[in-house]
Amino acid sequence: MSTVVDLNVDRNLLCPKFDGYKLSFDAVPVLRQSFDRDPFRLKPHANQYSLLHVELFARHNLLQSDPWARHSSYYVNDCHQIVLCSYDELHGQPREQRIVYTLQRENHGDGFAHLAGDYNYTLRFISEKYCVLCDGMLALHLLETGDRRRDSSTWQLVSMAPINVADQQRGFVLLDARLDMMHERKQISIAAGHVQRMESGHAWQLIWSRWTLDALPDSTWMYNICERLQTTGSLYYCAFEPRAESLVLCSNHEIQTKAEAEAVAARLLRQEKGVDGAETAYSWSQTNDDIVVRFPLPSNVNRNDLHIQCTQDHVLVEMQEQAALLDGGLFASVAEELTTWTVEGQSLQLTLVKRVEQLWPQLLLDAEPATLPAEQHPAATEESSDSDSEPAQLPIPNLEDPIEECDFPLGDSDADIKMVRFNLSASRITHTILLGAAPPLFATTLRAGYPAAFATRQGVDASIWLQQFQPARPDEWGVRHEGNLHAFGYVQASKRKRKFIDCCPELDYAVITEDYRHVYIYKPRYDSAGGLRNRNGPQVVIGKQNLVTLDHDVGEVMGLATAPNVITILTENALLYLQV
Repeated sequence: MSTVVDLNVDRNLLCPKFDGYKLSFDAVPVLRQSFDRDPFRLKPHANQYSLLHVELFARHNLLQSDPWARHSSYYVNDCHQIVLCSYDELHGQPREQRIVYTLQRENHGDGFAHLAGDYNYTLRFISEKYCVLCDGMLALHLLETGDRRRDSSTWQLVSMAPINVADQQRGFVLLDARLDMMHERKQISIAAGHVQRMESGHAWQLIWSRWTLDALPDSTWMYNICERLQTTGSLYYCAFEPRAESLVLCSNHEIQTKAEAEAVAARLLRQEKGVDGAETAYSWSQTNDDIVVRFPLPSNVNRNDLHIQCTQDHVLVEMQEQAALLDGGLFASVAEELTTWTVEGQSLQLTLVKRVEQLWPQLLLDAEPATLPAEQHPAATEESSDSDSEPAQLPIPNLEDPIEECDFPLGDSDADIKMVRFNLSASRITHTILLGAAPPLFATTLRAGYPAAFATRQGVDASIWLQQFQPARPDEWGVRHEGNLHAFGYVQASKRKRKFIDCCPELDYAVITEDYRHVYIYKPRYDSAGGLRNRNGPQVVIGKQNLVTLDHDVGEVMGLATAPNVITILTENALLYLQV
């Protein structure tokens, strides 16, 4: 089993005297720039109808901020050109947009154009002089940008590689990329994702690959695939840790390697059909609490023809004048006094209640084991767990706090959302953070070269967390409470039409945009409310909220980038700079 990591809140970052946000009527200057060419944008095809496709397209930010030059951001226009849009802090004005690179159409792969099912361009800056571009189709482009802080910087293509040659899949999005120096060798780690149709629905297919460059005069960039991962759930967060030996993922379903997923699918197929294709004597399913075993019965069999005997570690099911339908030792102990069985129509249903809440890789102890995710497989643990020990206690909520409709998470409230650390060398999940039913609020880059931080709701606040990794002790991993957005967890929950959420790197403000027209800006560090106090209490602190209504002709919001004192918003018809 994996090690469970707790989210320990730093109380020094909390503000118990914070009393909410005050709506400000101060005007927020909005500077507008037009386009020479419209931004490039693809919408979901008719075949891309699943929830994963909807989330994939809806959450895509078409405006990429540069962590090394925070007031610069980039988008791709419909001529397949990367366009720089920057803000001059000294003069308080946006600079003229500039084309920094034009993609060669012959490098796009087959057809030289996007086809149905392809995705939009994604761009990730990995150092002061390198960035990785995914064309949304088949290929990754490694670009050398020069010093991007200079207006004269020129971009050039260094290397290009197909993301996945073996399966010939189309339509990828770049989830994360990272540059590390490993023993005088440059290593670029890449996580690319693709939503693929499966027999049982749709699933995320993740490809973990690397570019490497040896420290030799004539060496060239070499590309290879390290691992393939899969999840059937939503993907809320994906980021490499420093040195990129592990990938941190957040989903509401289990993360599996491709080999594990294929093994589980094969096990389910074996349950439905025997080796020769005939129906088996039984099938079984499970939850964390119980096991349900189903047996098809001939038409002439009734309850009196069945003999069922179950102990805590053995089960026997016999039918008159036939061999035993099920006879063997169970994988783990069950509560024999809670065993029940019923006959409905031509089917026998046997229910076994587990003594320990866990998922079983197999029903019988001597059966062929099926591969499970590393965090569920009993052989994957480094530390033995005591089955009699008490489970970890969750913090008790304050029952006196008022509960409103916006406090309840959207979607399936029973979803078990986890953030896991998948280690490449161990080929398993080593650490897990349990997030309950609420996914991370958003992810953002606080400092250049660091993994993306993520925000979770802690009470009414939004807490910002950053990975904590020690190269000298690679087996230890955790997250650090980096900052707090007071009461932001509560106010963002009430914005049901929200599209993009982000915050300033210094956490001076947070911003929420809707699809059209409205932008909400929250500044928690505002004033002391003019000396106001709660009744018989301390002096309170009040934040500032601004509501910005965009012109009706700017169209849909397609991208967001934040920097100190300015918010850049990419829309269908204009580029907007909000001076905050």
